Order: sequence, then structure tokens, then C-alpha cells
Amino acid sequence: MVKVMELLRYAEVFEEDDKASYSIDELSKRWNVDLDKARGILRKMRREGFVRRTRCGRYKLTLSAKILIRVYKKVKR
Repeated sequence: MVKVMELLRYAEVFEEDDKASYSIDELSKRWNVDLDKARGILRKMRREGFVRRTRCGRYKLTLSAKILIRVYKKVKR
């Protein structure tokens, strides 16, 4: 459960703009981590179904992740 909560916190960055997609460089800056750490986070997020990679090589939230984030925010209050 802890792993899911950690991934949800990272996924919240994507929620700022629902239709936005981000490169690894942009995400590493938003998360304040180096590129290797950002790649590792994205690898975990893809494996768990939180993000998908676009044809351009950018990353977007999946629909299921959007739903999980909304539920997480309600429970977090």
C-alpha cells in the first residue's frame, strides 16, 4: 500500500493540467529528482498502470490513475 501512495504523490504532478504530457526532463524538474531517479519512478508508474507513453515519447496519466488521484485527494482530507 505504501508503494501505491508514493506513486499517487508523484502522479499528482500530472493532475495540474489534465491533458498535458511531460518529458522525462520536465518531470525530473517538477519532482526535484535527477534523471535516473525520474526514469525509475516512471518505470514503476508504467508497470502499475499510472502513466502511458505517447508516440512522441512523452508521458500522460491513464484514466484509471486520474480516478485514483481523485479518490486519494478525497480520502486525504
